[in-house]
Amino acid sequence: MSPGPAQPRNLDSFLLPLVEELNLLEEGVAAYDAQNKETFLLKAHLVLLTGDTPGVSKLLHFVGHIGKVPCRACKIYGTPYKVAFNYQDGRDGEKTHYYFPLIPPTRFPPAFPLESKLKYAKLQALPIDRLPLRSHEGYLSDGERSMEDERKSSESGVKGVSILASLGTVTIPESCPFDVMHLVFMGFVRDLCKLLNGSFFKSKELNRHSGRMSENDWKELGVDMARIEAPVSWGRYPRNIEKYMKSFKAEELFNFLVHYLLPLTFGRVLAKTYQALERLVLAVSLSVSYEITHDEITEIEQHLEAFVKWYYETFYDNNYERLPACKYTVHCILHIAQGIRNWGSASYFWQFPQVRIPL
Repeated sequence: MSPGPAQPRNLDSFLLPLVEELNLLEEGVAAYDAQNKETFLLKAHLVLLTGDTPGVSKLLHFVGHIGKVPCRACKIYGTPYKVAFNYQDGRDGEKTHYYFPLIPPTRFPPAFPLESKLKYAKLQALPIDRLPLRSHEGYLSDGERSMEDERKSSESGVKGVSILASLGTVTIPESCPFDVMHLVFMGFVRDLCKLLNGSFFKSKELNRHSGRMSENDWKELGVDMARIEAPVSWGRYPRNIEKYMKSFKAEELFNFLVHYLLPLTFGRVLAKTYQALERLVLAVSLSVSYEITHDEITEIEQHLEAFVKWYYETFYDNNYERLPACKYTVHCILHIAQGIRNWGSASYFWQFPQVRIPL
């Protein structure tokens, strides 16, 4: 954590003393073993960096989640989506947001310009199991090019090379797996709930999809949730998610997804939707378990790929107007398994303990 109310203007200069100390610890420093009453060479190595997406992006000089190429694990290019807005002086304006479907839109509003349709038709579709993964060498090369010409960063997603990459034990993207607490619980669960209850899109027509439940069912779900008598060890007593979801913290969102979602949605959503939710809950539950096998990591990967495929088909359906459902957080779910394959259970490198039990 950096001191003061604002971020350092040059984060690398702020980290320089830490990197110098880590270089010394890589070589080793003399330490005393009180049990054996002897000195030994103590070494320490930084191998893993964790945090939410804005924090890690700042640390490693990625453009971040609002960029055209935001992912630190792969080079997926965002699909542009035009958003109209009004300036304070009343003038009309337009800005571009980027979203991340694996297949570009093929369905458009009636008045959508033909020229724009042709541009979208040229965008490349990506196989869900063969994303264009980044490498450490590619990260260094992209960062160096962007430092020479900052305009290059919009196409590579890398603005520079972090001073932490100078450490021999840090490799990008392997050393920065996605934190499941921020990615799934704090980022994705609320959006999933809005899609399930039909409040995600501004248009009522867009909220009519096979994945939603009725408004009455969502209200009853919240009432039933408030009646749950959960163990004290799970943390805060369950609250009505229909009324209080905006104030839910990580612990409550974790409990909702892992413990309450399936029994509360049973009979309230279609069978195909329920099956997809089962895949999500199983995969996330395995991801944060304290012990995990290689076969279970493969199972996590398969379930998450199947869930994301269902998600895109249900909520996006190649419809340009539904692009906002394809947020960066949905795409990143596909990288969870690889982080676990590299580092073990996601509970070993997430931020949940700090949020649940603040220092």
